Amino acid sequence: ADFILRLSAACARGGVSMLAVDGAGMASLAERLASRDIEATAVLDRVWDWGGEYESHVPAVLAHVPYPLNDYALVRAIWNKPYAHYLLMGHGLRVPHLHILPSLQVEPVVKPVELASIARHISVKGAHSGGSGVLLPVRTWAEIELRRGEWPADETLLQEWIEPRMLGGRRAWFRVFYACGVAYPCWQDDRTHIQQAVAASEERLYGLERLRSIAQQIATLCGLNVFSTEIALDAQNRWVVVDYINEPPDFRLKSTVSNGVPDDIVDAVAERIAAWVKRRGRLR
Repeated sequence: ADFILRLSAACARGGVSMLAVDGAGMASLAERLASRDIEATAVLDRVWDWGGEYESHVPAVLAHVPYPLNDYALVRAIWNKPYAHYLLMGHGLRVPHLHILPSLQVEPVVKPVELASIARHISVKGAHSGGSGVLLPVRTWAEIELRRGEWPADETLLQEWIEPRMLGGRRAWFRVFYACGVAYPCWQDDRTHIQQAVAASEERLYGLERLRSIAQQIATLCGLNVFSTEIALDAQNRWVVVDYINEPPDFRLKSTVSNGVPDDIVDAVAERIAAWVKRRGRLR
């Protein structure tokens, strides 16, 4: 809700009209688009990922709104983490070593994997899992079996656990927000998820400009206009994309939740989105 308020304010400043469709308005959205009661240049869809009734409006949006901020088909593709993994790896970006296990429903019993062949510590995720909070590494096959049961219809990903190096007393783990051509890097402690914007002086001191170029490369590969990604600098001084492409990104404000996004970053993202929509409006 705070992000929508910030976006609405940015649109007002930029001369862009905006309609926020809440839960009560979702049921009639498709009909209002089809009847042209609502005419829109662009849409930023923050609900369709819930599926079911929350995505029933998508066909009408595709038929009547020319510029989704993020193309639905492209978003659905990157929700599949193995797809995103091999997309980035195939274009020269370093990603953690990965092993994929079949879903519990497809193959209830799988032969144990030699975990040492992946890494000493393992990160375990579902292939289509969203935010999972602060994850802890696993070391045993029994722990992996337990995690498989949390998403029985989905594949399980065994990913090399990345330990970041230290930069000036901070863990070199970052979340980078990308919005319509501009990247906004933040420090993000991988143990607490506490975020702080990377200062220009820190970019110069530690060579963190690389974060922006990696985010731009990811944007070119995935085709999305708004997303976030997690990038770490490991002990061997290698840049690793550890959590590939997050959409929709979490834009809760740091002023309201301890691990939220710095408010000025959210404001900057909102301004970029408003400007992007204004440019598309001139093309209609």
